[in-house]
Amino acid sequence: MLRLALEIADRIVAALPSRVAYALADLAGDAWYRLAPARRRLVTANLVRVCAATHRPTHGRPLRDLVHSAFRNHARYYVELLRAPHYPVDRIDEIVEVPGWDAIAAALRAGPGVLIGSHLGNFEPFGVFVAAHGIHPLSPVEEIEPHALFDFLTARRGGASVELIPLSHARRALPARLRAGGTVGIIGDRDLAGDGHPVAMFGHPTTVPLGPAALVVGFRAAVMIGRCLRIGPDRFRVEAEMLPVPSTGNRRADTAALATAIATRIERDIGDAPEQWWGSFQPFWPDLRA
Repeated sequence: MLRLALEIADRIVAALPSRVAYALADLAGDAWYRLAPARRRLVTANLVRVCAATHRPTHGRPLRDLVHSAFRNHARYYVELLRAPHYPVDRIDEIVEVPGWDAIAAALRAGPGVLIGSHLGNFEPFGVFVAAHGIHPLSPVEEIEPHALFDFLTARRGGASVELIPLSHARRALPARLRAGGTVGIIGDRDLAGDGHPVAMFGHPTTVPLGPAALVVGFRAAVMIGRCLRIGPDRFRVEAEMLPVPSTGNRRADTAALATAIATRIERDIGDAPEQWWGSFQPFWPDLRA
C-alpha cells in the first residue's frame, strides 16, 4: 500500500504545473509548522544560533517567520524530489544555472573528483544537470525505514543522473570510483557517527565528517564545494568553487586542514540562506542532541 501511494503521489506531483505543485508544498509546510511543536522547537534552536552569528533577529516575529519559511522550503524539497527526475534534459540549463560550469567540468573530467554539498537548498536538480553534461557521480545515502520508502526515494534521487549506494557500502565503493578516475558526490555537513573533525560553526562547537577530506587528500582529487539554492518554482542556481587541496606531505594534517576549509564554506552557505537549510530539522550541534 505504501509503495502504491508513493507511486500515485509521484505521478500527480510530476504532472502538476510548477506553481500549483509549489503552492501545495507551501500548504503542507504550513500544516507541518503548526502541527509539529517539537520539530518547530528544534528548528528554532538551530536557526537562533545561525541568526546570532549572522546578526539577524533571534526572537520575535522575524525569527518565527524565518522558522516558518524553513518548513515551507523543506516541503518544497520533497516536491522537487519527485519533480526533478522528470525535468526535460533539453531545458536543464534553464532550470539549473551553474556559472563557471565549463571550468568545473574540465577539472572533474581530468581525473578523480569529489563534489561536496550540504543539507541546503536542493542538490537533486544539480544531479540531473551534471548527468546531462556527461558526469555521473556515485553518492552514498543514509538508509531509512521502511525499506519501501528507502527504495522509492533512492530511485527518484538517482535514476539516470546519480548512482546511489547505501551508506554502509561507501567505504569500499567511493575509493574504487576515485581510483578509476571517476566522480563522487558527498553531503559533508552532518557527522552521523559524531566522531569527526572538531570545528566551531556559528560560534558553537560541533564536528564534521573527515571522510570527504580524506578521500580528496588520499586520491589527490579535484574538489568542488557549493550549494544549489532554489530561486523560483523549478529554478535553481548553483554557486560553487574548486577548493585548493593541501599538500604538505602530512596526510593527517592535510585532511584536517581541508575538513576545516569545507566547514568554513558550508557555514558561509548556510548563513546566506538559513531558510533553505533543511539540516536544521536535525540536531546539528552535539548539545542539541540530548
